Amino acid sequence: MQLTSFINASLVLIIAGFLTSGCQSTQKPTEALKVDSEMTALQQAFAARGFQRSPLGNINYLSSHQCGAMTLQAHRGSVRYNENSTNAVIDALDNQFPIVEIDVRLTGDDVWVVHHDAYTGRADGTVDNKRRKIASINFKKEWGYLRERDLNSGELVGTVPPTFVELAKVFRASAHRGQQLNIEIKGSAGNNAIEMLDYLAFKTLGAGNYFYSSLSLSSLERVRKINDEVQLFFIQSPALASLKKVSADLKRGAANDPIYERNKEELADYEGFGSRHYREKRYDNRRGLEQLKRSLKRNFGLVMDIRQYAPTATQIKRLVGSQNMPVATYTVNSHAYHADLLAKLTANARPDFAIIDDTQYGFCSRYALPPMRAYSGTTPLTKQIAVLPQDLDLSRINELNTYFAQHLYPAIDGSLKSFGQPEKGPVDVPGQTQYVPVFLDTKAGAREHGTEVDLTPAEAIQIELRGKSSSDSSNHNTTP
Repeated sequence: MQLTSFINASLVLIIAGFLTSGCQSTQKPTEALKVDSEMTALQQAFAARGFQRSPLGNINYLSSHQCGAMTLQAHRGSVRYNENSTNAVIDALDNQFPIVEIDVRLTGDDVWVVHHDAYTGRADGTVDNKRRKIASINFKKEWGYLRERDLNSGELVGTVPPTFVELAKVFRASAHRGQQLNIEIKGSAGNNAIEMLDYLAFKTLGAGNYFYSSLSLSSLERVRKINDEVQLFFIQSPALASLKKVSADLKRGAANDPIYERNKEELADYEGFGSRHYREKRYDNRRGLEQLKRSLKRNFGLVMDIRQYAPTATQIKRLVGSQNMPVATYTVNSHAYHADLLAKLTANARPDFAIIDDTQYGFCSRYALPPMRAYSGTTPLTKQIAVLPQDLDLSRINELNTYFAQHLYPAIDGSLKSFGQPEKGPVDVPGQTQYVPVFLDTKAGAREHGTEVDLTPAEAIQIELRGKSSSDSSNHNTTP
C-alpha cells in the first residue's frame, strides 16, 4: 500500500484503518456491533495482563517496561513490513519503538534515497528486470522503475521505495514525542551531499529527532564538521567469525536465489572480507576510543557486533562508561542469536541500545511481564485467555482454538505448555488456577534427522523472515 504521500498525522491515522482491515468493510450493522464487542472484550483481556492492542494490531505495554535495561531500535523498521518502507516505519512507531533505524544512499544525481543494498534485486526489483547500482541510478529517469518486494511471496508490488524526504515526512507525521530516527549512511558521499542530507533531516524532522550512524568514519567526520550538536554512532565492523558464518550461509543458499542474494549483499557492506589480509579493526579499547574522540569530538557512541561485545561485556561497558559514551549491539547473524546472548548478560553488562529484528513484545517478554489482575472474560476467546498462565504468548492467541481443547497453550518462549494438571498450593492470581507447565519438544530428534524428509522452509517463506530465526544457524541475517 502506498504511504509516501502522507505528510500529516491525520492522513496517517486514516491509513491505519486500512492497514488493520486490509479492505473496505462490507459488514452489516449487527455484524459490525458484534465485531466491535469482541474487540472491546479482547482489549479488556489484554489490559488485565498489562497490554493493549494498537490500531495497527501491535501488542504494546500499558505502562513503562524494562527490556533488560536496554533501549531498543527497530532495525530497518517493523519486521511486519518490507524493510526500510514507509509502512515499516509507521508500524515500528505504532509499536512504541523509541528509535527506528533506516538506511540511506545517494543516487548518481545526488538524491538521498532509503535503501540498504548497493544494488537493486533483494528487497526490491525493477519492472524492466534490470539490476541497478544505486550510486549510478539517475533518479529522475530510473527510480520509477523500482518496486518493493513482497516479503512473503518475493513478488514485486506496486510501491516505489521512498526517498529520504518522503520517509522523513511520514516519520514526522507518525512519531510521538521522544521517538527518534537513526539515519545510517551507506556508501560514500562528499561534503556537499552530507550537508544536503543534514539540511533535509533538520528541515523535515527538527533538531533532536534524529541522529546518524555509519560504518564509514569519514562520513561521520563530515557530518560533525557541519553539525556540532547531532549525535553520531560509529558502527564497528563485525567479527570475522560472524562474516564467515554469513559466507557459509551464502554457499549453502546458492541454490535458493533469495537466500543467496541476501547473504551476498550483507558481505558487500564489509570491504576486504574474503581477502587473506582481512583483519578485524577494533575500536572497543582505549586507543580506539581515543581515535574516535579525535575524529568525532563529542556526543558520539559505538555500535558493536554482539559476538565481539558479549565475551567481555562488563569490561567494555565499564570502558565506554568512563568516557560517557553509549554502546549499542547488532548482529549479522540471526536475531535469535543476538537476543540469546543479550539475555545471558547481567543487567549492568548489557549495552545501552540493542538494534533488533523483532517486535517490542516479542523481545521484551523474555525479560519481564506486567503483573496480572483477576479477569473472567466475556467471550469464548477471552474466557480462554482469562484462565491461562502469565506466560501465554498474546501474539499467538489465534491458535487457542487449536490447542485449548487439548489443554495446551502457546508460551512466550516458543513452546507449547500443558495446563491440564492443577498444582496444589498458593496461586499467583486470586481466582485463577496455577498449572504445572509441561514442555513439548517440537524439534526434530535423531530419528527425524536420519530420514529423507526435507524440513527446510519453502522458498517463499525464506524470503524475509526477519525476527523469526531460532538459532545462530538460521539463514536469516541482519546488518546495521
